Amino acid sequence: MGLFSLLLSTALATGGWAWPADLQPLLAALRRHRFSVQLAPPPRRGVYGMFDPASRTLWVAPLTAELGIARQTLLHEAAHAAQSCPDGVLRPIGWRLPLSPLIEREIAAITLNHYGSSTRLLEREAFAVQGQANAVALILRALEQRCRPGSR
Repeated sequence: MGLFSLLLSTALATGGWAWPADLQPLLAALRRHRFSVQLAPPPRRGVYGMFDPASRTLWVAPLTAELGIARQTLLHEAAHAAQSCPDGVLRPIGWRLPLSPLIEREIAAITLNHYGSSTRLLEREAFAVQGQANAVALILRALEQRCRPGSR
């Protein structure tokens, strides 16, 4: 279990949850653009995270802490939030991100087996960005360019 996962699961167990400092600018930007982030089981069963553009809500399941994927799940769902700007309709951002051939194949397999053709490109983009070292900066930039603070 990584340090982040250990801290998260300890915080969840004691009721003192806090996202790490390096994610705070992203969480602040999401709030500024009227998105809500919930550390709670998503309304759809069997998923680790979910984004609902109608309510502007991102869910991250607490289980992701124990699995060591809370950070990636938040980044994935935040990418979908950025994709939903400016009008609530998810559209690709157009990121061209470096991926190893192995990761590229894994993303292709996941999107082919678990998503419909209309959402594969959106999911591919979210999966690709969640593993980037500069994911927070990329998503922040997309939110600032695509979303207007305080409006849809």
